[in-house]
Amino acid sequence: MIKKAIILLTFFMLSFQSLLVEAVTLENSTQAIGARTYNLELSRWNVYNDGTHPVETTNGINKALQWASEQGYQIFKVPAGRYLISKGTKPDDSQARINMVSNMTFLLDDLSIIQKETNSYENYRTLYVGYGVNNATIKGGTYQGDKETHNYSSRDNADSAGTHEFGSGISSEGSYNLTIDDVKIINFTGDGITIAGSNIGISGTYGKDYLYGDIDGSGKFINSTSKIRPKNAMDFTSPSYKGRKYFAFEQPQGVTNNRYDVYFYKNDGTYLSSVKQVRFGMDLVQIPQDAKSFYPVFSSNAIANFFVKLFSNDVSRNITIRNSELAFNRRQGISIFGVDGIEISNNKIHDIKGTAPGFGIDSEAEGFFPNNNLNIMNNHFYNNRGGDIVFADGDTALISNNKFESSIGVYIYSAFPNTTVKSNTFTSGGLTMGGTGVADLNTFINAEVNLSATSNTLTNSTFLNSRLTLKNTDSFGSKVENITMTNTDSSVFTSLNVGDRPVQLSNITIQGVTKLSTLGGKGTDQNVYNNLRIEDYNAYNGTSLPAGTYNNCQFSSATNELVGLAINQTGTYAFNNCSFHALGKIFTIYSLFGEADITISNSNFNISKDVGYAAALYVQGAKQLSILNSTLTANNLTLNNTPYIKIGSLGGSTKPTEVNSFTFKNNSITTSKALYGIDSMDAGTGAPAYTISNNIFNIALLKLKTNDLKQNNEELSPY
Repeated sequence: MIKKAIILLTFFMLSFQSLLVEAVTLENSTQAIGARTYNLELSRWNVYNDGTHPVETTNGINKALQWASEQGYQIFKVPAGRYLISKGTKPDDSQARINMVSNMTFLLDDLSIIQKETNSYENYRTLYVGYGVNNATIKGGTYQGDKETHNYSSRDNADSAGTHEFGSGISSEGSYNLTIDDVKIINFTGDGITIAGSNIGISGTYGKDYLYGDIDGSGKFINSTSKIRPKNAMDFTSPSYKGRKYFAFEQPQGVTNNRYDVYFYKNDGTYLSSVKQVRFGMDLVQIPQDAKSFYPVFSSNAIANFFVKLFSNDVSRNITIRNSELAFNRRQGISIFGVDGIEISNNKIHDIKGTAPGFGIDSEAEGFFPNNNLNIMNNHFYNNRGGDIVFADGDTALISNNKFESSIGVYIYSAFPNTTVKSNTFTSGGLTMGGTGVADLNTFINAEVNLSATSNTLTNSTFLNSRLTLKNTDSFGSKVENITMTNTDSSVFTSLNVGDRPVQLSNITIQGVTKLSTLGGKGTDQNVYNNLRIEDYNAYNGTSLPAGTYNNCQFSSATNELVGLAINQTGTYAFNNCSFHALGKIFTIYSLFGEADITISNSNFNISKDVGYAAALYVQGAKQLSILNSTLTANNLTLNNTPYIKIGSLGGSTKPTEVNSFTFKNNSITTSKALYGIDSMDAGTGAPAYTISNNIFNIALLKLKTNDLKQNNEELSPY
């Protein structure tokens, strides 16, 4: 009985596991439970799968798709083979493409190839998902263009530029709920995938059709000298509105504001609702269900010059592109020309080259359609000549967990605000954020990062042989925190450049020598650097510090030093609770680009070998320098012929002074040999009295000019 029970239990467990596997398989398959599949019958529809008869094949697939849709099928399965899609008789011939239908999965066998016939047209589509075609899925197989055999010498018309950059693999114009999954799209003369909006021009209206006047919150007409409204109500009787839900006014002339209002009315003329502050080229106006007419209100003080055009615009909505490969297309991997809600995930996008722009993904509606809510994640980009992602215009995006390996990684223009760039790896290319946004938890390798928007945040990121440049257009527009920058290649020119607008940086660590100044830029008196740590900066050529306040900062050098840290320009510098460690040269301060105002307090200076060229702190020029409540040490000296602090240039005693004020107060200098702690003898002619008071000189000596104020100092002799 026990043995039988064990056998039964084992059988039950195996059966249960089998059911689990079967359930998972069904769940992950294209064919959902209850979906009806039509297997394309080639002979029935006169379709050829040997790469011949393009006209017959194209017509046959389209007829079969329509029939399958009418019969209630949800999956249209195409068997293995090469299907040649007709080139057509004109550019963008609607009969020379596969025209997708609603509520259908177009499923290719893994060995199926949809091949566009060689042609000479500037513009063609291979698979087209038009406006009103919703809830479609395109899955499996390969879509292949004619890039290698295309005739680029011809032009479609006399006005054409002849770029041949608009031949696409899969194209959507205003479709809803489209999924593109597990496809390979290669060798198209233009884009692998184009996701675009749909527009129909309805009418143009001129100033003669308007009068000065506004509309109040209850829909009543009111007087105005700066607003205009139509003399008569506009309605939705035009056939161009059929089946469409949105409209927009575009191409305005004679307006004083780039926004407008729209007021809707019911069939009986009563007020229904309004939409305020609609942006030309950026927003669409949704038509309320009960609306029969409407009045737009524009800002204008020159009604005679007014013009605007009305379009029934819409965008593609809820688009998914996943698990696919887009490669070797001439123009773009994916172009986004009008979308609200798109997810691009788990794709390989590479080797896009041949004609500009040449990006993996390009969001660029040119101010005619909105591009909103883009989610780009877990993709791998490489070898794209223009770059990996460019956002020319739009609003709101998430770019996360991608690998960027082209010469330009992600470039975001100011016309695309509200972007989050998170947990990506950038190799070689980098990130430019001209639009407002947040960059967090990214890794940059041999890359460049430029923050140039009104407001950007860069946090929790790692830089390897990479550079960060802050060019924020507004004060404190760049917030930078928790950054580690490591240089293992001394050919890197610089690590961090702060620009000339106020910034605040916190918890920045920079390690490793750079070719030029490790930290640079003009800075401003308002800049704040909290917990900045720089190790092995370029001390030979000098690391010229930008102006601002440095709190709890650490600077250390273990390399050969000629200049050390440098201050050589106009600005206010404050160092609070900072530490400076070097072999023998800590600071060179001079007035090459203007006189600096410098205060160093509660800080620590230490050199680990003999004093370097001229002095450990070589002060040749400054508006004023104050060193207060600080400690200066040199415990490993073998020589005593060079001072710790020198005021004035070597041999500069007969030259006009450039150090206009020097205060050294409440400090201690400790040295292992009796060198001069402070030497002011070369301060120059006209040098004021410098103040050296309440200090301790332990072994170190003083060599001061006669007018210096030497007060309450304690000099501890080694003898």
